[in-house]
Amino acid sequence: MIALIRGTIYRRLDSAVIVLVGDIGYEVRVVDPAMFEVGEEVELRTYHVVKEDRQELYGFVEPLDYEVFADLVEHVPGVGAKTALSLLRAAPASRLIEAVREQNVGLLTSAPGIGKKNAERILIELRPIVNRKYAELLSVEGMTGAEPTVLAEVEMALRSLGYSQREISGSLRELGATKDRSAEELVSDALQHLSRK
Repeated sequence: MIALIRGTIYRRLDSAVIVLVGDIGYEVRVVDPAMFEVGEEVELRTYHVVKEDRQELYGFVEPLDYEVFADLVEHVPGVGAKTALSLLRAAPASRLIEAVREQNVGLLTSAPGIGKKNAERILIELRPIVNRKYAELLSVEGMTGAEPTVLAEVEMALRSLGYSQREISGSLRELGATKDRSAEELVSDALQHLSRK
C-alpha cells in the first residue's frame, strides 16, 4: 500500500495532480487540483485503491480530509472512493462531520451523484463513528452551536471569491465559536485570517 507521497507537482489535471517522485510520476486524485502550483513541493497522505483492472491514489493535505474520506469508504456500504471525494469537494470535512451529527440530508445531496437515499444511509452509518471519533473536534472548534446555514453561506462566499477548498477549510477552523455572529461578520473574520497567510 502507498500511504504517503512526497515530491514535486509536475502537472495539474481536471481532478488530479501528477506528483513527480524521483523519475516516476504518480497520478493522485485530490479534492482541489487548483490549490497546487506546478513545481511546488508537496507531501500527501494517500489512500491506495486497488481494483482488478487498475489502481488509484487519492491524496490529502489535511489529516481531517483523509480521515473523513477513509471513514466514508470503509464504513458506508455502496460509497466508493469517487463518491467520497465528491462529498469532500462539496463541503469541507468539518462541515460533513457536522452534517452527520445534525443528520443534515440537504448538505450531502448538494454533492453530485448523491441522492436522498444515499445521503440518509451515509448519515445513519457514520453517526456512531462521528459521535465517538470526532466529539472532541466538534467541541474544540466550537461549531456545535453554529447554524449550518450560516456556515454554508460563509463557505459559499469564500468560494465565490476564488479561495480553494484547503484555504476555506483552514479559515473555517480558525473562526472559533460561531454562535451569535452573522454570516457577514464570519466572512469578514475569515478574510482577515486568509489575508495573514
